[in-house]
Amino acid sequence: MAGVRRLVYVPVCLAACAGLVAPQTASAHLVTSGIGPFYDGVVHFFVSPEDLAVVLALALFGGLSGRAAARWLVLVLPVAWLLGTGLGLRWPVPTGSGWLPALSMLLAGLLAAVNPNVPPWLPAAVAIGLGMVHGCLNGRTMAATDTSFLAAVGSVTALGLVALLLGALASTLRAPWQKIAARTLGSWMAASGLLALAWSLRPGS
Repeated sequence: MAGVRRLVYVPVCLAACAGLVAPQTASAHLVTSGIGPFYDGVVHFFVSPEDLAVVLALALFGGLSGRAAARWLVLVLPVAWLLGTGLGLRWPVPTGSGWLPALSMLLAGLLAAVNPNVPPWLPAAVAIGLGMVHGCLNGRTMAATDTSFLAAVGSVTALGLVALLLGALASTLRAPWQKIAARTLGSWMAASGLLALAWSLRPGS
């Protein structure tokens, strides 16, 4: 039964990754849900492929690296993301940094795809770095649109739940085909990151 339950998650993960191959576009504003800034942040996270893909790939990387690694990653990623958002609000990063989300998506996807044998602290260290980068970029957007900081709290809450659920699932995978499927998802995210990086660095961009 446990194998059947895990198999149910595969179509869900595939559907989530299908949106990652869409062309990456820069958002000039946060999504407005109409039910408050906190939920604006939640919705913004789920409709931002560059943020969602990185969190999914990091969760897979942490879960495949073991339960200890997954726990540390879930603890530090939301904190780093929120801290980065605060820094981005205070010191907005240059507007010409559109390649950063694509590069972080590529890196996180490669780590999930390769699944190297690493100590438990390394996925958390990667999560701190990438979380700070994406948090700063979100903080820049918030500073440009005068968005409430509650939106950042909503976004961090959403990503924390996604990282917790997917990381916990990935850490329970034991059968070879299950790990191969998870690593394949990581390779798709890496491919999406590579395409987005090439698009962001195209002449005239």
